[in-house]
Amino acid sequence: MANETQGDTRYADFIREVAEWEGVWALYHNGWLLQTTETGQKYCPIFAMRDEAKSFEASIQSDHVPTAITLVELMESLMVQWRAEDIMAGICPTPAKPAIVVSLDQVSSDLMAALKDVMAERLGKQS
Repeated sequence: MANETQGDTRYADFIREVAEWEGVWALYHNGWLLQTTETGQKYCPIFAMRDEAKSFEASIQSDHVPTAITLVELMESLMVQWRAEDIMAGICPTPAKPAIVVSLDQVSSDLMAALKDVMAERLGKQS
């Protein structure tokens, strides 16, 4: 998993919530909202919950609106496009904390592992 600062569980929480819901939220208005780190790395802020996306959108006062993205759409379409454009994932920025910027490979790998866990739990409960 991505490096997390002491007490900041946003990345782990994001991975777990997204695997359970099988989707993410991002901000859209004539294209996905992109931001840049201090080092010049472009990223797209993504969120596990609509309320997080709404809160962030309000804090930056943008015309972008929270838009749901299925996990399939994220991994098979958006991430392919973002890889081609050298855009990383910006996990759960808040008005008070910057995004946790993570490579798409890391996010994909962590999401697939979490998704397998969620599916195993769901299938285990059915038997």
